[in-house]
Amino acid sequence: MPRKPGITDEYIIKLYKSGMSFKEMIPLIGLSDQGIRYVISKHGIPMNREKSSGQPRKHKVNENFFKIWSHEMAWVLGLFVTDVMVV
Repeated sequence: MPRKPGITDEYIIKLYKSGMSFKEMIPLIGLSDQGIRYVISKHGIPMNREKSSGQPRKHKVNENFFKIWSHEMAWVLGLFVTDVMVV
C-alpha cells in the first residue's frame, strides 16, 4: 500500500508522538502498520507497545535472558538444539 502524497516521515513521527495509535494512523497515512513501524524505527524513535498494539503486555518477559550465561539459559538452548535435531 503506497504512502499518500505529501506525507513525510516527520509527519508520521509527529502523529506517533502525539499519542495516536497505528490503527488511527493507517487511513490518514496510507501505510500499513508495518510500514509505520519501519519509519519510526528508521529514525530511532523508541516504540511504545501500548500505542502499537493497543494493549500492554499480558505477561512479564525477561528480554535480557540470553545476554548473561547461566544454567537455565544453557538448558533452554539445549532444548532448542535437540528439538531442531529431531525434526
